[in-house]
Amino acid sequence: MTAELNDRIRREIEHGATDVAVRQADAGWDSPAGRIRKERRASFLLNQIPRSARVLEIGAGTGLQTRSLLAAIDDVTAIDISPDLIEVAKHRAPRANYQVMDAHAPQFPAGSFDAILGVSILHHLNWDTCLMSCFRLLKPNGIIRFSEPNLLNPQIYLQKNIPALKRMAGDSPDEYAFTRWQIARSLRNIGFTAISVRAFEFLHPGTPERLVPFVMKLESWISRTVLNEIAGSLLIEARKS
Repeated sequence: MTAELNDRIRREIEHGATDVAVRQADAGWDSPAGRIRKERRASFLLNQIPRSARVLEIGAGTGLQTRSLLAAIDDVTAIDISPDLIEVAKHRAPRANYQVMDAHAPQFPAGSFDAILGVSILHHLNWDTCLMSCFRLLKPNGIIRFSEPNLLNPQIYLQKNIPALKRMAGDSPDEYAFTRWQIARSLRNIGFTAISVRAFEFLHPGTPERLVPFVMKLESWISRTVLNEIAGSLLIEARKS
């Protein structure tokens, strides 16, 4: 592992030990719009994955998504680089098998998992290195699914590129974002097949409850136009053939 990657991991661990990291991990998910967003991601992650599958969640954080996974999957292993966040997750969703572990090089045997899932984690990492590890860990025909911020979204672009905004948002020092073309190219180069990366969602977690139905209708219309490319998130799926 390079010195640069080691430094990055150290900074992520330090960030995870702060109160702001816990607040950021939970931010927006309990608002009316946030609950819809969380349910959408759970539906995407779990679609047609059988209850008997062996699942790895990367970047468990405080266990918000882990709890959703455990409602549908019996065997969930959840990893995060931050021991502080893992301790929160253990109380929130105690049935998972938690491990404090670096997602760049998870210490599991090759071919261990049917599915590897995550929400807003790849953009914290060297995603090529992480995805190569995912490929190794998947069983044949295993699937990965991730929800990530879309760099083409104006808010995301400004937040990731203007240091003052990045600090205000509580981002960790090294996190960035990517476009759907960048991540699709990485997946192809690693050897994944059945790759699908689509821009998704204009429902902001801060949307007032009375405006949620209107925004969702507007979102449905925008999704059929070229403006969908600047949606806030990317839904990523690929298989190990």
